[in-house]
This record gives sequence, structure tokens and C-alpha cells, in this order.
Amino acid sequence: MPVLTLSGVYKSYGVEDILEDTSLVVHERDRVGVIGPNGSGKSTLFRVILGQEVPDRGEIAVTRGARLGHLRQDPDLDPHRTSFEEAMKSLAHVQAAERRLRAIEEELSRVQDPAVLARLAEEHGSVQEIFERGGGYQMEARARAVLAGVGLPLSRHDQLTGTLSGGEKCRVALAQVLLSDADLLLLDEPTNHLDLAGVEWLEEELITHARAVLVISHDRRFLDRVTNKSFIFSAGGEKLYPGNYTKAEVLRNEEARALASEVEKQQDFIRKEKAFIRKHIGSQRSREAKGRRTRLARVQVLSLPPAERGEMKLDLTPARRAGIVPLVGRNLSAEFGPRRLFSGLDLTLEPGDRLGIVGGNGTGKSTLLKVLAGRLAPATGEVDLGRNVDLGYFDQDQSWLPRSSTVYGTIRSERPLWTDFEIRSFLARMLFFDDEVEREVSLLSGGERSRVALALLLLRRPNMLFLDEPTNHLDIPARQTLEELLREFTGTLIVVSHDRWFLDQVTSRTLWVAQDGLFLYPTSFSEAAETRRMRQAAALAEREAERERSAKPAKETKKDPARKKRRPLATIEAEIIAKEEEKSTLLSELSSPAVYADGLAVKQRQTALAKIETLLEALNAEWSSHAEDGGGP
Repeated sequence: MPVLTLSGVYKSYGVEDILEDTSLVVHERDRVGVIGPNGSGKSTLFRVILGQEVPDRGEIAVTRGARLGHLRQDPDLDPHRTSFEEAMKSLAHVQAAERRLRAIEEELSRVQDPAVLARLAEEHGSVQEIFERGGGYQMEARARAVLAGVGLPLSRHDQLTGTLSGGEKCRVALAQVLLSDADLLLLDEPTNHLDLAGVEWLEEELITHARAVLVISHDRRFLDRVTNKSFIFSAGGEKLYPGNYTKAEVLRNEEARALASEVEKQQDFIRKEKAFIRKHIGSQRSREAKGRRTRLARVQVLSLPPAERGEMKLDLTPARRAGIVPLVGRNLSAEFGPRRLFSGLDLTLEPGDRLGIVGGNGTGKSTLLKVLAGRLAPATGEVDLGRNVDLGYFDQDQSWLPRSSTVYGTIRSERPLWTDFEIRSFLARMLFFDDEVEREVSLLSGGERSRVALALLLLRRPNMLFLDEPTNHLDIPARQTLEELLREFTGTLIVVSHDRWFLDQVTSRTLWVAQDGLFLYPTSFSEAAETRRMRQAAALAEREAERERSAKPAKETKKDPARKKRRPLATIEAEIIAKEEEKSTLLSELSSPAVYADGLAVKQRQTALAKIETLLEALNAEWSSHAEDGGGP
């Protein structure tokens, strides 16, 4: 059943057409990736659906009673409410149902009139259904679990949102939307501000909960995991494809090849027809030539779509070669206030090494990058840069850019001897065209500022690149081109990123910064993540086996015939009481929001609970057998 239908929607700003004959149908449980370059119309599509902008023409229909949930890039939170209170706003109707249930129950205890009792009982049933459908019994635990899942620790749940960072506010807003009972979620870049664990948690959340989703994202791994349809904006228009990002790209490439073949065949036909007409017009076959000319005039000429402005052409060839060992770090550690972020790091990089640094938010990835680059002194240890190392550093916020300068002026200051033609040609390679080169850096979008920063990095031609979240604000075509260029880069690369696809394309080693230490893997991200999961699973299995060995009674032997005798009833009863206490503790822990939010912790306790229940079965059977015999040995 459709939740949303768009038919022939047009929207323009002045002379620029943003949406042209856009049509889209979203059914229940569809998870549609909205994909396209920055500025192609994705956010306009969302605003039109939400009624924030009126289309010039076309129709938009939302199924009667369907509720929309929207994640904005700039969340509007009450600064005087806590994160938990803001998250719970999505469950206001469930809280209202709970209050009404308590009021009805109080009335039922006082009223004697059968008619009133019947009315109250009927209302209680309907309100109870609303309460249960909204997860009323678990709503507070659910809210805390979702806040923890998107990466907001328990210590921040009762903190006023006015004191949170921008990224933390975005996570609270995401939790609000996920907690709502909306039938269609419109999510604009939901993985922004999430770390790897948060992104993976969100993927499971969206896959598990059966509702329709429209999601704008440049995270290709996320799109592949979550979506089952792809609505792609391109220079040739918008089109809905079945399947996730990768499947849609395969279909798009097949269509492009088929169209190119058809265009070539048609052009060959037109050339031959024109040649025949030129040759025979005015001859004995003039009538046939005129007929062919008439038919040719009616042919609808096929053409390829205009080229997309998605290529970022960079040349990152180093100006000179670095020494044999470009970087050595010994016993490195760093602190943030009283907290130790990491310690004991020994790291040696050789020319051409490609190291990805990954980990959760707040673990110290960017700090580590700054320490390795010499931008921040370590708490302990030292970093030695090798001979002839020319270091290029790409910062997350590009705060070092001359914001009052124009794009043109920024390049002019770096290359004062270049001609106007050379500067404009270079900026065209960086996707700045015509009047765009005269825009001030302070007025640029995040992606445009990133391109300026990369342009300056290119001009300096380093042989060692330090990149801190270089794909932030870049659209998919720009990320693809950056990946190609970095694969061609012959120097040493160190990159902090949460873009899993990007990491797999450009790195060959992975340094995982975790709360429990630093872990270096000789592979790119996906292989490192799988190795890490396997090791964690093996460690968990070993702990469970050790617990089982500790709980298991000593093995009977022939040398100790007393062990073959039945144990005293009091001993069995004591064990039953102890196991019941363990069971009670585990059940209590499973109801804790902190544990509920941690999938691994939940699994550990559920496994332990299953083993205790099995053991209790055996103990109770042993006790029953004992009791039936009168408790004797």
C-alpha cells in the first residue's frame, strides 16, 4: 500500500529548474535511498513532501492517517530540557495514554454505576491498546537505549540540550525521530555525527523496524545495508531503481551502455540516410530521396544526457620522494584533561604505507593524527619524521582557510606568478566554474570549502598526507574521484574516517582506537572489522567456557567412591538458592537501560541466563528425586 505518491512535480527557483516532472511512489516498508550530487534537488524534494515548499505544479499525496517523521540537518531542540526529555517528546501520546489509564483506574475504584463502569472499561481497553502499541511498558528503557545506540552516553541523557555540542544535538534529534511512531521517516544525512558503532546500530534499527524510509545519504556502505530502492538524481533527471546503491549503479551503467549503443546506431542510420538524400535528390530517384527526407525529419533524435559535474580532477604526485622511513612513533600517549585517550603506541610507517585510523567518537582519533603530524605534543613518547618529508594536512573544519578571500584570491595567493587563464583552468579542474571563482570562502558550502582545501593541498605537492575526515560534505561522485586519486598517490597516507567504503578503497592497514587500547591490523577496514569481531567472539566464548568450568561440579573418579553417592539435600537446596539469586541478578541487569543499550552485554547475559535455567532444571530434578526417596543418601 502506498504511503506517499508524487506525480509530475515541478519546482524551480527563478530560471533554475530543481525538480522536473518528478514522480515517486513509496510503499509501506520501502527503504528508499535518495542519491545525487550536492545541489541536485534532494533536500528540495524533502521540503516539498513536508509541505515546507509549494511545488509549481504536480501532485503530492500522503495516505490518510499516515504520519511523517523528519530528521533535519539543523535540529530545533528546547535548550532548557534534557536529552532524555527531548527524546521522550516523540512518545508524548504514549505518556498521555499512561496518565489516562491511571485516571480511569482510579475512577473504576470509586464508581458504582454499571453503565459508567461499562463505559470506563471500554475506554480503558482502547487506551490500553494505544499504550501497548506505543511500547508503553518499555518506553523509558527504549528511549535510553535509542539515545545510547546513536552514540549519546548515559551521562549525557540528563544533561540540558543547550549544553550539548552540535553533533550531540543531532544525535538527540535522530533519537527523537526513531522513537516516533511515524509511518514514513524522512532522514537527511542521518549518519553525520555518528561513529562506526552508531552507524552500524542505526542500520540494524532501520532494517528491523517495519516502516517506510526516505533517506538522503552519501554513505555508500550504509545505503547498501539499509535501502531496497534507490531514487537517483542525475543530469538526465530523477529515476527510481529497484535495489540498493550498488545494484542501482549496475542498472544505471547498463542503461547508459544501452543508450550509447542506440545513439550510435541511430547516428549511423541518419548519416546513411543523409548521404542517400544528397546523392539522389534531383536524380531519377529524387522521389524516393524526398520521401526519405520527410521520414528523417520525423525521427526523434536520441542523445546522451549532459555530462555530470561530479569529477574532481586532482594531481597528488609528490614533488619529491621521502626518506626510507618517513615516520616513527615511540611509546606515544595523549590526554584530554584528566583522561588518558591512548597510550603505548609504537608505529613505523614506510613510503607508500596507507593507514586508516578508526574508532568511536571521543576515543582520540583526531588527537592521534595531530600528534603524528607534529601539531600536538604527546603526553609521553616522541614522533620522528624522516628525511625529505613534505607534510600535507587536511583538517576537518578547514578553519585555516582565508575565509575573507575569494576562491580565486586564495589560489592567487598560493601561485602569484600564474596567469588568469592558469588560475581559472586549475579551478575548473576543482569544479569551480565562471562566477563561482569570485565567491568568498566564508560563503561556501562545506563541500566547496573541502574542494578549496584540497586544491591548496594539491598545489603544495606533499609526499605525506594526513587527512582528517576528508569525505565529510563531499557527494558520492566527488568521493569516488578522491578515492581514485588517492589510489594513484605514491606517497604515505594516514587518514581518519568513518566512511567504511572509502577506507576499503584507499587504505591497506587499520589502526583501531578503542576504549580498551590500540589495535593495529595489516588490512583495510572491512577485513580488520571482521578480524576484530571474530576475536571478540572468541574471547566471549572463552569467558563463558571458563564460567561453565568454574560452575561445573568436580568430576567423579573411581578413586573417590564417595563422589558417586547422592549429595545431601541441603547442598542441593543451597545450590538452587544461589542459582536463583544469579538468575534474579541477570534479569535485573537485562532491564537496565545501560545494559539494554549494549547489544553485546545483552547477548552475554541472555547466554548466561539460558545456562542457569538449564542448570536449575537439573538441580530441581535432583531435588525432586531426593525428596521422593525421603531425602536419604
